[in-house]
Amino acid sequence: QIPIVSLNDDGRVVLVSEDSKGRATKQREPVNKGKRKLRLNVVPFALTCVLYKDYILADPTSEEESIMETCLTVVLNSSFQLVSFNKPGGPGLAHASAIQDCISLTRQRVKELEKILNEAISDMEVD
Repeated sequence: QIPIVSLNDDGRVVLVSEDSKGRATKQREPVNKGKRKLRLNVVPFALTCVLYKDYILADPTSEEESIMETCLTVVLNSSFQLVSFNKPGGPGLAHASAIQDCISLTRQRVKELEKILNEAISDMEVD
């Protein structure tokens, strides 16, 4: 079982069953007992690409990501609208054509993942 924790006024993580000085207190009831479904209008899909010379490697491992200079993450929704674009700092620059190629790869990945997700959802029993 995962313990219930909270932040005290000093920013310290404490168990809910303890006060700010670490002393035991009576157990409190959770505030949110009910469950509710998370409803998303659109689902975001992300793809990380690393660039090396004229090559693009999609969905790299953490080791591959760590040795490359330029890393991009593109997030599109199911309507192919750009949700987020992240290029962490560092010396590597990305040319416009490489960025466009990464976005195209992300579009392809969205189609693939959306198909897989829809198949998985159709096989599930939903309340």
